[in-house]
Amino acid sequence: MAKTFTGIWGTFPYLDEAATVAKKLREEGRDYSVLTPCPRHELYDAMGQPQSRLPWVTLVFGGLGIFFGYALPIWTAYDWVLPVSQKPILGIPAFTIFAFELMVLLGGMSTAVSIFLFGHLALFRSRLPKSEKFKSYGRFSNDRFGIVVRCDESQASAVENLMNEHSAEEVVREF
Repeated sequence: MAKTFTGIWGTFPYLDEAATVAKKLREEGRDYSVLTPCPRHELYDAMGQPQSRLPWVTLVFGGLGIFFGYALPIWTAYDWVLPVSQKPILGIPAFTIFAFELMVLLGGMSTAVSIFLFGHLALFRSRLPKSEKFKSYGRFSNDRFGIVVRCDESQASAVENLMNEHSAEEVVREF
């Protein structure tokens, strides 16, 4: 059964203020999430996020595409030998086109699937508010930065004061 959200969420008009609050929340050891209209490295640095595994997934599957892009035509050429005059059986330059295309296909498809999976895993790990006000608040995808802090009512005033000190436009408690 899914746990319900208890905590505070705030809206920030400026990236610097949101990054400062995220850094202070990380230093305090609080459980929080950041919502942004676009990826910003300042927030990743402030949150202390490790580098994504996505480039490694793309590299591995792109490498598999190159491997299979050469292996399949080589295996086929040796299995069904078609000697034509004095030409070599293996035409590596001709196989390079197929290997390149398979690299792009497997690398691109694995990246798209990984983005979907990593994004949904992050949503399962971090609870977000279920209230109508949060669901209908569309500014996080337009022009505002949001910070969602999961905490008890006893810790709420400290978090709310921190957000208000750093010019939060709106701070909403949900308990």
